[in-house]
Amino acid sequence: MDGHALRALDACLAQIKRDAYADPANPANPANPANSVRPAGRSGRQVRPGQTEVFVHLTDLTLATGTGVLRAEGIGPLLAEQLTELVGHGPYTVKPVIDLNDAVSVDAYEIPARIRERIRLTYPVELFPYGTRESHRGIDLDHIEPYDPYGPAGQTSTRNLAPLSRFAHRVKTHAHGWDVRRVDHKTLEWTTPHGFRFEVGPTGTHRLPNATSDG
Repeated sequence: MDGHALRALDACLAQIKRDAYADPANPANPANPANSVRPAGRSGRQVRPGQTEVFVHLTDLTLATGTGVLRAEGIGPLLAEQLTELVGHGPYTVKPVIDLNDAVSVDAYEIPARIRERIRLTYPVELFPYGTRESHRGIDLDHIEPYDPYGPAGQTSTRNLAPLSRFAHRVKTHAHGWDVRRVDHKTLEWTTPHGFRFEVGPTGTHRLPNATSDG
């Protein structure tokens, strides 16, 4: 790694470390010995470091041998050996990226963390036409085909869930005249009450010819 790349990596690691140790209730830096314990207040607890997840894209061969090139999200390409240096700077959870093409389901209405994470990684923003809400961990996940407690198994699945903001979720569920259907396992087609049609997927929103068009 040349000097420029090393400095860029060090700067990125320093930022990750600052984020990991950030305390939302106390803006003071807990790495400072003077701030290692919170001032007298409601909790009086010792400040503990946070945790940063590092998502790593790598092949089966690299995972098995520990050699080769991988890509860490937010950092870029790295040699596998450099990952050791990366995780040595603080408390991190390093996760190999899961295969998002796998269909995963459960026989319950509640959505487990492993499915929620797959949806968040597949769709960076909500699947509403021209939606801008990022798919954070707490975003609503809507059953595209409404969940039926007496229906078939596997209704809560990566193929039947879509991230939506609370507004978009309410539009789909309660607003009159809106229709949505799945085109493929990553794309939805929305139709508005006025007949406007949109395909929405991981690459954004694409306008389709109107269903009510005379031409």
